[in-house]
Amino acid sequence: MKKAAFCLVMLLIPLVTVLCSVQIFVYCDTFFAGQYEANRVAENTKIKNEDLMRITDEIQAYLSGQRKDFIIYGTVDGKYRQVFNEREIMHMKDVQSLFKAGFILRNLSAVLLLLLVLYLWLSEKKLLFKAMLASFLFSAAVFLALAVLLYLDFNRCFVVFHEVLFNNDLWILAPESSILVNMVPEPFFVAIAWHIVLSSFLILAVIGFAGFLGISKTGKKSPA
Repeated sequence: MKKAAFCLVMLLIPLVTVLCSVQIFVYCDTFFAGQYEANRVAENTKIKNEDLMRITDEIQAYLSGQRKDFIIYGTVDGKYRQVFNEREIMHMKDVQSLFKAGFILRNLSAVLLLLLVLYLWLSEKKLLFKAMLASFLFSAAVFLALAVLLYLDFNRCFVVFHEVLFNNDLWILAPESSILVNMVPEPFFVAIAWHIVLSSFLILAVIGFAGFLGISKTGKKSPA
């Protein structure tokens, strides 16, 4: 039982951390505002910055389930109209379902992780500390491989990511006609991917360091 708890804690820590990091940046207006400026989104979409941020809030509300539909209105090139076309709406319905599944997975994983941490804390603290350190080392190896892949060919990673998560091609949108694509172009996804990876790595590094200190204080290592 303890070995199973060790393995689960090692895997659940990075899973919960990454999913929390995703939520932080997807709902961070400051991050979006910075990306809109960097990618000249107001110019490319012909939507003023204040309206872009309002539309962003509506998108975030939809992804969290606080908004029933993705029919959002705004002023585009001086005309007040529906912002997103039917294909974009259908794709975002898939994205919303993905986010709902992600929230459920994160919450269930967090509850299980807390229970396992409590179990190891009460039964064998040293094993808990070892799981924390192992979680960081495992995550560091995965993140390093991911960082190399993202650096070498982000576009290919982006395509594979969508092909794995979606069972249709609605995510393939034309930049010349899609406001959604111009709001979140490839550089946006590059930036958010790096932010998620780096923030998760830093959090896991702190957890790993805490695990290392815990191991040191509990004496000589024992086999997991």
